[in-house]
Amino acid sequence: MALWASPIYKLRAVGSGKPIIIDVTSSVSPGLPPHGAIAEHVIPFLKRRDVTSIIDFGAGALRHCFPLLDAGFNVCAVEFEQNFQRKVCADARKRAEKRRRFRSLIWPDQFLDDRKTFDAALLCYVLQVMPKPSERKRVLRELADRITNDGFLVYMSRYNQGIPDDKIHRVEDGAYRWPDREEHSFYTEFETDETHKMFDRYGFKHIRSLSARGTDQFFVYVKGSGTWV
Repeated sequence: MALWASPIYKLRAVGSGKPIIIDVTSSVSPGLPPHGAIAEHVIPFLKRRDVTSIIDFGAGALRHCFPLLDAGFNVCAVEFEQNFQRKVCADARKRAEKRRRFRSLIWPDQFLDDRKTFDAALLCYVLQVMPKPSERKRVLRELADRITNDGFLVYMSRYNQGIPDDKIHRVEDGAYRWPDREEHSFYTEFETDETHKMFDRYGFKHIRSLSARGTDQFFVYVKGSGTWV
C-alpha cells in the first residue's frame, strides 16, 4: 500500500460529486502554544520511564518539539516538505536545528527510508485531518514498527467539533471545511472506544487518559506490557 506523496488531495463530495481539493497542511495552527499536558504530565512520565528518543509525527510548527528538547529528549520531527517550507514552520525548524538533539525527516520518502527506532511517539491532531482511512492505518503500522517494545505513543485529537453531517460537505469518511476557499481542510472524528480499538489493532494498549475537557481526546498508549505507574 503506497503512502501519499503530496499534501494535496483531489477528491469528490459524497452527495454531489463536486470536485474538492484538500490541502492537509492548511490544518496546521502555527500560533498555538504546546498543550499544557505535555509539560505537566507527559514529560515527567516519559522521564520516569527512561525514554530518551521521541518521534513527533506530523510535527507542524514544532510546538511540542521544543518543550521536549528543553527537557533533554532526542526529538525527530516528521512533516511534509511543503509544510516545512511554510515560513512559520521553516523558521521553527531552523531554530530547532541549532539543538544537537533534534533531527527531522521529510514525509513520506525520508521517513520510509529511515529505520531508526524510538522509545515514544507523539501523534497530535494528525489522524483526524487525513482524508484516506487506508493511509491512517499505514501510519499506525509504520509507527508501531518504529517504536521499541514497551515504548509509548501519545495521541491527541478532539471530538464533537461540529462536523457537517449533510452530504454536501461529506468527503470520504469526514467533511471538508472552509467551503469558500479554493483548497479546503478535512476533518473526521473517532469516538473514544473507536479510537482505542483502532490503536489496539496495531499493538497499542490504552493506559492513561489526560483529557482536560469533554471535547479533548488525550490518550497515552503502550506497545507491550508497560503501565502508567
